[in-house]
Amino acid sequence: GLPELRERIAGLYKTWYGGAVAADRVVVTTGSSGAFVLAFLALFDVGARVGLSAPGYPCYRHILSALGCNPMILPAGPETRWMPRAEDVLGQSCLDGLLLASPANPTGTMLEPERLQAIIQACDARGITFISDEIYHGLTYERPAETALRYSDRAIVINSFSKYFSMTGWRVGWMIVPQELVRTVERLAQNFFIAPPTISQRAAIGAFDGID
Repeated sequence: GLPELRERIAGLYKTWYGGAVAADRVVVTTGSSGAFVLAFLALFDVGARVGLSAPGYPCYRHILSALGCNPMILPAGPETRWMPRAEDVLGQSCLDGLLLASPANPTGTMLEPERLQAIIQACDARGITFISDEIYHGLTYERPAETALRYSDRAIVINSFSKYFSMTGWRVGWMIVPQELVRTVERLAQNFFIAPPTISQRAAIGAFDGID
């Protein structure tokens, strides 16, 4: 990603969440879909078991299956606001990863900060990689969404300019990854995508000046 864009994305985490993120942990991707492909390739081998909440965005399981991973469905219902609980995660054996979106697609529900923290702590305790899809952050009503980075530096965060910034179709997303994973993701991105369109990255830089 363009250095200026990575800096602006990093600054968003201070503005929205009050936390510091180093710009060199930001990887600009070809949409959030490109970020999921890079994350799954960087984190999981063939046969890995990755937990997904259901109902959920179908492309998660399709990308995982195409890469030879095993989507493990964690059913959720209205009694848990269509989201899993920490005990649901701890009750799973041999999970390699867990991917959750909050706010979620298609339910629109959001994890309470306390439950998000409990789930992330459960993942860290079991050595389960937590991937947080935060593409709908900024589109909330009663209270703002919380980033997974508040509770763990090992969490992988994925977001995009498609929703809050209204740039659907420009194909610019981003990842926040632990420092030790940056070079791995960069090498994969170079071979799979080279880079997101430069004109789209320039437009994304401009979007930060139009937030109001």
